[in-house]
Amino acid sequence: MARLNISITNETAKKIQDAADRDGKTVSSVVAESFDLYSRLQELGISKGQVMSLIKYCQINKMINAVPVPGTFLDQSVNIMLKSSEEEVLNKSCELGKILAELIRSVSPDVESLSRVIEELSPFIPISKMALKKDGEKVEFVLMGSGYSVGAAKVTASGIKCFLDVFGVKDMNETISEGFVKVTGSYKDDGSQEKGT
Repeated sequence: MARLNISITNETAKKIQDAADRDGKTVSSVVAESFDLYSRLQELGISKGQVMSLIKYCQINKMINAVPVPGTFLDQSVNIMLKSSEEEVLNKSCELGKILAELIRSVSPDVESLSRVIEELSPFIPISKMALKKDGEKVEFVLMGSGYSVGAAKVTASGIKCFLDVFGVKDMNETISEGFVKVTGSYKDDGSQEKGT
């Protein structure tokens, strides 16, 4: 086996040793496995930042018990539910939007930081575009994707409006069409969002 001398900080050396001890492995095997993962990510063109974003996305999915569902099945199911009780479905979407907002707000307390989180997570969402823009006091949240009916867009808009309300966005309007949802509103950061009021 080849030997390689490297310089690392004492703190890093301790972290490697602690990881090896926890897993019952040698320091050499921990370093070799870590480099193997690093090398594979490089081959795939995936950065450390993308991996961290994916982990965050998976954590959010776990917190809300999200499960993958084929888009066409979900779209058809939403339209069946809307025919049964539109008000109940819209209220449930609103409730879920608020729950998701409270979870995300624990790490992203205001619209500016929320915009960065949405940009970071959007590559993992199965739609063609998800963006939150803030220009002065104007806020615009856009979702674009294929396969969403007008009914599904209406339900999505309801959830987004309640989601943004938790962040303090007011006076919201929605624009929906097949495969498109845009919610606009106003937001004034008076510092109360960070305090949770």
